[in-house]
Amino acid sequence: MRGAMVTVMASAVIGVPAAPAVAGPGETAADIVEDVWVETPLDSDGDGVRDRVHLTVTRPAASLGKLGSIVLPTPYAGPGADVPYPSVDVDRLPQETPAAGLADLMRGRGRSKAATVFKHYTNRRYAVITVDSLGTNLSTGCPDTGGRDETAAMRAVVDWLDLKGRAYDSAGRPVTASWSARRVAMTGVSYDGTLPIMAAITGRSALKAIVPMSAVTSWYDYYRANGLVVAPGGWQGEDLDVMSRYILTRVNPEVCEAAMERLTRIQDRVTGDYSRVWAERDYTAQAGRIRAGVFLAQGLEDWNVKPQQGIQLWQALRGDRKLWLYEGGHGSPRSQEFSDAVDRWIDHYVHGVDNGIDREPPVTLEDARSVVVERTTAWPVPGTRTVKLPLATGAARADTFTDSGRTLTAEQLVAGHAENRLDYRWPVLTRDVRLSGTPYVSLKVSVDNRTAANLTALLVDHGPAGTGSQIVTRGWIDPQNRVSRSRSLPVVPGKAYGIRWNLQPEDHVFRAGHRIGVVIVSTDYDYTLRPLPGTRLSVDPTASRVELPIVGGREALR
Repeated sequence: MRGAMVTVMASAVIGVPAAPAVAGPGETAADIVEDVWVETPLDSDGDGVRDRVHLTVTRPAASLGKLGSIVLPTPYAGPGADVPYPSVDVDRLPQETPAAGLADLMRGRGRSKAATVFKHYTNRRYAVITVDSLGTNLSTGCPDTGGRDETAAMRAVVDWLDLKGRAYDSAGRPVTASWSARRVAMTGVSYDGTLPIMAAITGRSALKAIVPMSAVTSWYDYYRANGLVVAPGGWQGEDLDVMSRYILTRVNPEVCEAAMERLTRIQDRVTGDYSRVWAERDYTAQAGRIRAGVFLAQGLEDWNVKPQQGIQLWQALRGDRKLWLYEGGHGSPRSQEFSDAVDRWIDHYVHGVDNGIDREPPVTLEDARSVVVERTTAWPVPGTRTVKLPLATGAARADTFTDSGRTLTAEQLVAGHAENRLDYRWPVLTRDVRLSGTPYVSLKVSVDNRTAANLTALLVDHGPAGTGSQIVTRGWIDPQNRVSRSRSLPVVPGKAYGIRWNLQPEDHVFRAGHRIGVVIVSTDYDYTLRPLPGTRLSVDPTASRVELPIVGGREALR
């Protein structure tokens, strides 16, 4: 979740001013700028003193009346630490041991836009508040990568803006938010957008609106998939401990060593099972506690914070919600319509403006040109029905392949290397066919010479001859977790199991003249652990199928 990104709400890095009257990035002489340290209920670094999180508050000096607050939290304000990544090249998968049978993308944050963004909101009766999350930059305490401590720290910030709790200036003098209207919005991209969700799951508070973009809604689904250790795209080897060590940029970071070592112990890179560690960091499962209006933005081509993240929270929410899906990668939508919608969402929930945002269709789709192409009442879009297609027909058979994903990418396997994957295709389409939703694959499969294996399914759009193939979406599972992601069961070599799992959600049009295909591989070079080649798997395609959410259902395929 790291890198350079210009967002709609550009979360600029704010320097520490010498005094409130001194302007820093994002404010003018007409703005008041204050540095505040909010006291949390935590002592995560064990120094006997309650942790404090650092805020920089920028507010208009000439404001009439109380101000709403827009909070921009981040763990990335400090220079990220140089953290070694564990190797994902292993001789064998760690779950193949007997124990297995038991159960920078935001670091840049748009600094060139900061002044314009800050002034835009201070001119509209908002205080703009940047927050260094727990254990980062000028805050104290220790990060715990989406855990209870970071959550409690975010709630403490909201409570201070609700005129509760305590805060201090750099001299240790108490500071109150006497200017606050006690109505708060929070927003951000990636981890910066995850922190608002964490604040929201604490229940009823002064937090009235959140706008998470490309945000994590379950850390299990960020670092795991159906029992497998699966990396976020571009960050092979990263896990809870690596992330926390990277953002641990506070003064005297060594005081957090015990906390960092604990994360390494509890994250479990052996079984990959869903546990209490992950339940604590599963905000989708806690969506019923959210009282704020939630406006989610999710990239359908985001292989860092994958599409499942935003979509699963959207589906779990029962309160006010809005979803903006865009055809793009990690970041935020780029259309002016989206920027305007964010302003209107915050105005409605913080200032109480009746601007109609709550009565508009709740789902918007934006294409790769940053053009809004559809507004609808639901996603998957209305009229979508599941179509089940067998991988093959006829007499039962065993199609066998040998894993070589340690050296071959999924794209290379789709293009060739027949001995290292299975390739199933359906007839040429006579019309455009739209996929909208989450595909599933069900296989009758055996691992023939191991007690553990990676298992990966790729949904592929095959163009006409000579035009190449595109991986539309993919999904992963550990055969040991065929019954539950929370419990590993032994795999008997050569025994066939029925295994069903999800691929990442997608909205994609297969054009007339193309063919829909499914490719089965074992190791996925860019995402899974990479054992030595040689694991052999067999699939009976006549007892296996793909389940596709197709607009128009089976009739659309005729």
